[in-house]
Amino acid sequence: MGSAPIVYLGPSLPRARAQAILDADYRPPVKRGDLPARHAGTIVIIDGEFGQSLSVSPKEILRLLDDGTTVIGAASMGALRALELNAYGMRGCGWVFDAYRSGQIDADDEVAVIYSPEDLGCLTVPLVNVRAWLAELTLRGIVHRTAASALLDCAARQFYADRSEVGLLAAWRQLVGPEELQRLLDATGGTITDIKATDAERALVFACSIHNTDQLEDDDGREAAEPDAQRGVLQGGGRR
Repeated sequence: MGSAPIVYLGPSLPRARAQAILDADYRPPVKRGDLPARHAGTIVIIDGEFGQSLSVSPKEILRLLDDGTTVIGAASMGALRALELNAYGMRGCGWVFDAYRSGQIDADDEVAVIYSPEDLGCLTVPLVNVRAWLAELTLRGIVHRTAASALLDCAARQFYADRSEVGLLAAWRQLVGPEELQRLLDATGGTITDIKATDAERALVFACSIHNTDQLEDDDGREAAEPDAQRGVLQGGGRR
């Protein structure tokens, strides 16, 4: 029987929301040396460290893939590693992964954030969230492409570690005016789209489906083996 899934999760999604989707072994953002040498199940990489610690290397993930472990990546560090290792069997999912794969974005700092070491809560706005929000508004005809480009450029000029929500909104108010900004925010429930959270949830749903399928296969295997075992007992009892 496969082991419980392991999930490396930090600021992309609150732990409580994640646990409501998938019962798993939740661990903090992955760094180099954190991955197990072997795992008979699924590993989901969502968040990972860089800068303050060495990031998880592709070689560590390749070792698990070669051993038959299912590894899923999404939203943040997971999306980056899934892009690099997709050809070797790592599974990527979500908007962020697709944006990297299509070449729409290519810089690692698009997913970078600062988070609290106490509760892993996100303290800054990742640029991918801004991109996804503006893409949605543009597709719905709520903002013109020129204005969307100006808003994105404004956000991109802020260093990722300084891009707090308060500071970003203040810069946008100066750019487009408070009434226009509020109109745009109201179109998505008053906040910027949190695409990293959405992608993290998608990865957990995917992992849940894989885990459930593995459990069903294990159950089917046991049920198929039980009649044989029972016949063996009966035959053994009839021997002289």
